[in-house]
Amino acid sequence: MKLLRPDADAVHAIIPAKVLRESKARLAPSLSIANRSRLSRAMLVDVLDTLGRVPGVRRITVVSADRFVRTIAIRKGAHFLSEDKRRGLNNALRLALRDARNRNAPVSLILPSDIPLVTPHELTRLLDLSAGYPITITPSKDGHGTNALILRPPGVINPAFGLNSFQRHLSIANRKRLSVRVVKLKGVALDLDEPTDLCRISRQSLRNQTGMFLELLGKTRRGLKADNRKDS
Repeated sequence: MKLLRPDADAVHAIIPAKVLRESKARLAPSLSIANRSRLSRAMLVDVLDTLGRVPGVRRITVVSADRFVRTIAIRKGAHFLSEDKRRGLNNALRLALRDARNRNAPVSLILPSDIPLVTPHELTRLLDLSAGYPITITPSKDGHGTNALILRPPGVINPAFGLNSFQRHLSIANRKRLSVRVVKLKGVALDLDEPTDLCRISRQSLRNQTGMFLELLGKTRRGLKADNRKDS
């Protein structure tokens, strides 16, 4: 039976995105700066495409200091907020949440831009299960981070992303005596940060921009290895 979301048509999704050439530094042992930028761009496109297929998401806002991210967002039909001063993730999110409140959005969904396994079905389920809760959280794969944060209304708490953000968000909600729902979802939980994540996602049969990038990357590397064997 499908759960009802009386405010489903008013979800304001927010995606923070780093400057592409500065993103995914922990993948430096595996990828060049150019390839890290391409990967980040592909994952952002995939998250935007996924959100675009979720019933009830009325508005998508990307907040970033990167003009290339702006181009991607606008091309995908999202709205863009410029965070030119680079004051950090939580300040960027507060800017976006303030925009959501000014537009009278009753609920906001904050998602990272690096979860290429997320599906419309997962996000629809997440929104269904969040009904009636001021705060809903999906933890990251290690259980320490926050990979989805639903706030009803936007700004019911200030975002506290960073080290141990899952526990920090729970603590803030507890101090304010706000009920929290925790929803564990595999696709949302798997953000691509480490070389081991890259290997894990490369083994998936992804039919999206990330999958195409990783497939092309794999073919290029196999070709280089073959050429090196011929030269040796």
